[in-house]
Amino acid sequence: MKVPEKKLIQLPVRDFAKKQICDGHLYLINKDGRKFYLMKPGVFVDPAFVKKHATHNTIFDFSSVINEEVKKSFVLVLKELRYLQFEKDLRLKAIEIIKIFETFYSSDEHFLTFALACQEVFCDLPLELLEKMHETDMYLFRKSLYSASFAVIIAISNDLYNPMLLKDFFNLTFMLDIGLCESDYSYYVSQACNQENTLPGSGKDWLKANNATDSELKVFLGHPEKSYQLFKQNGFLAFPELAEITLYQHELSDGKGFPRGVPKGLISSWESIVMLADSMVEIQAEYNFEQSIVDYVFNFKNQKLADIPVSKVYKKFCQSLIYFKQMKETGS
Repeated sequence: MKVPEKKLIQLPVRDFAKKQICDGHLYLINKDGRKFYLMKPGVFVDPAFVKKHATHNTIFDFSSVINEEVKKSFVLVLKELRYLQFEKDLRLKAIEIIKIFETFYSSDEHFLTFALACQEVFCDLPLELLEKMHETDMYLFRKSLYSASFAVIIAISNDLYNPMLLKDFFNLTFMLDIGLCESDYSYYVSQACNQENTLPGSGKDWLKANNATDSELKVFLGHPEKSYQLFKQNGFLAFPELAEITLYQHELSDGKGFPRGVPKGLISSWESIVMLADSMVEIQAEYNFEQSIVDYVFNFKNQKLADIPVSKVYKKFCQSLIYFKQMKETGS
């Protein structure tokens, strides 16, 4: 007697607990219809949960679990900035965007919804560069997407409404680390970047202490210059002077930074926005817009921001968001 085949069961991610399956299962689709997975499915799944639910006849539905209606709202208001000419109208539209963001921020919805809206409206990078970063390190790709989206909302909060400038903020922040995406990028290079974010100036010593190769050290120390040259040579930016920011991401005021070890002076609001956004998201298990991330931002303890004059931009951003405003500022 033939054993009847078991029916294939589909388990949508939407039904799972956040802490068991993170947003790493989600993907974004670029303008060419290409899918980029933000993480490999299953990386952060609780083993006990898998044993209980993911049997041999089960497949997971890794479709996006973002709020499409919220995303459409963001896409609409962000695009509307293009058609406004007077400062009064731009300011009112910015207030509308911030209100939607604040409501969304303090709800159960994920920040990914806003990030994908920004990606749809502002991303103007060549597909080969996106693929290069994605194939090098999906953690890095996702961190870059989130940081770039932070740059948009921080800029709007600081009265920078020019759509071309917002596009530059997004694309530049997304590709700050494109210089890392070389053949000698490795686990050690990735960990050195984490060390650098935790303690500025420590990445090089960490690589040497862990016997990294000369080529790995070269990739790590040279990536700001490579990113800078990429922007300068290809003309991706409407405001090309912004490309200089790629050189500041690891520079310290005492001259200990790299690639050039040149102390930077008082940076502009434009530079502050990109540096603040790049420091607001780290390579972690989950990029949930939750209390732990907020505390992390406010304390600035494991950030490169202690050496960067971003306090005015940061304060303006906090004042623009009710959710932030109600919290105690400890980092400025």
